[in-house]
Amino acid sequence: MCVVDRDYCGIPSCVVKGRQGLVIHFNKSMPEIYLQDKSLVGLEGKELKRALNKPFYVTDDINIVVEYEDRKYYFTIEKGYDWNGANVPAFAWVIIGQQKEPRFKLASCVHDYMCDHKEVVDYNRYLSTLIFETLCEYFGRFNDVKRWAMFHSVDNFQKFKGWKKGKVENEL
Repeated sequence: MCVVDRDYCGIPSCVVKGRQGLVIHFNKSMPEIYLQDKSLVGLEGKELKRALNKPFYVTDDINIVVEYEDRKYYFTIEKGYDWNGANVPAFAWVIIGQQKEPRFKLASCVHDYMCDHKEVVDYNRYLSTLIFETLCEYFGRFNDVKRWAMFHSVDNFQKFKGWKKGKVENEL
């Protein structure tokens, strides 16, 4: 479970520990309460399409510090960031759960943000997957078998899809 601590500038924060020495700090004691579903009421056209594709959003900035292998990574998921939930294929719903299941919210938010901004974890695909797994354990309460399946599914999908550095770095 998340340990509430006051080490984040004297503000109650959440500290989560994962495998391989991974430590994740949130500037909020309960970061998941800042993740909401979008209302479709009154939306039309492109706005409606976006809300259907990315039905979740962040209601306040969430500052995150990740400690891994003697490094610290700092990033902020800004208020208004929206994402689509976990990309779980339909055939795996029985084993893992559906894409928009609430237990995926925080893990999918942080992971999608890292996929959109790979530089925040220095383009470390494995670290992004380890963070996803850790958040699924603590905030989603997924058992070991489901977490193992999710970890390897996400990790292999990212290998297949390609986890590349930014365009500028590829040109060098």
